[in-house]
Amino acid sequence: MPTLCTLISSISLMSFLGLVAYDARPVVVIVIGVLVVLVMILQFVVYGTHHCAKSALRVLRAGAVRDSEV
Repeated sequence: MPTLCTLISSISLMSFLGLVAYDARPVVVIVIGVLVVLVMILQFVVYGTHHCAKSALRVLRAGAVRDSEV
């Protein structure tokens, strides 16, 4: 229950601060919001690329080990 209350409190505070900032400078808030979303999406792209490269190297190493045994 404390975790839920902390989550609700932090969301409320961030919403309030976002609305106050939007009231002062709406264009800046929208630009920063778009940049935050792009960075969050980019994290998934980087993680996916890293995961695929790691898997490919694992397959190549397994093939190299198998070839050296024969």
